[in-house]
Amino acid sequence: MKKTIDYEQVVSRVLSEDILSLSQAQKELQTLTGHRTDKGTIIRWIRKGVGGIKLEGVRLGGRSIFTSAQALNRFIQQRTASL
Repeated sequence: MKKTIDYEQVVSRVLSEDILSLSQAQKELQTLTGHRTDKGTIIRWIRKGVGGIKLEGVRLGGRSIFTSAQALNRFIQQRTASL
């Protein structure tokens, strides 16, 4: 059974948190992992997810995609819990 996503809730939550551009998210992940995560990988995590878990993200304007420090934390926690 496919999980329904409440986009209004996702947008509201992400925009109320510590917003990160994809470049800033790359730097956060590099600090944690020691290697540079490609922006395309972060976009894929937002759009398709990994193992059924998606990184929360929002699109503002035509091409700008943002996430948050808290969304990254939730994504990492969920991925870790699925080990």
